[in-house]
Amino acid sequence: MNEPHWDVIIIGSGFGGSVSALRLAEKGYRVLVLEKGRRFAPGDFPKTNWNLKRWFWLPALGWRGLFKMTFFKHVTVLSGVGVGGGSLVYANTLPVPKDGFFAADSWAHLADWKAELAPHYDTAKRMLGATRNPRT
Repeated sequence: MNEPHWDVIIIGSGFGGSVSALRLAEKGYRVLVLEKGRRFAPGDFPKTNWNLKRWFWLPALGWRGLFKMTFFKHVTVLSGVGVGGGSLVYANTLPVPKDGFFAADSWAHLADWKAELAPHYDTAKRMLGATRNPRT
């Protein structure tokens, strides 16, 4: 029998999953990416915020939009559901935190986070083709 074989199966096609799939495929691995949401074409995105079923992912109600809200005790997480995951809902922005964020007492003692993360921000900017917004 001729059954498909995958070296790696990645769950989710968001930023982490898609970059992982790319890097592994570049090294010659056979990669399968599974995504619970659908592929959104440019014309599929909601034009207003009034049609909630086009915005939100609530399968129990038959809603298959691109936003999923997960409620925890102290935080609510908005995530993307569809091919691209979080890249569907990040508003095409790549903010780099201000210096005060990196120096926060909670984690400043663990590493020089600004220096540690700088090359990764540079890689993300290059791979995403990020440019400065001329209006800022």
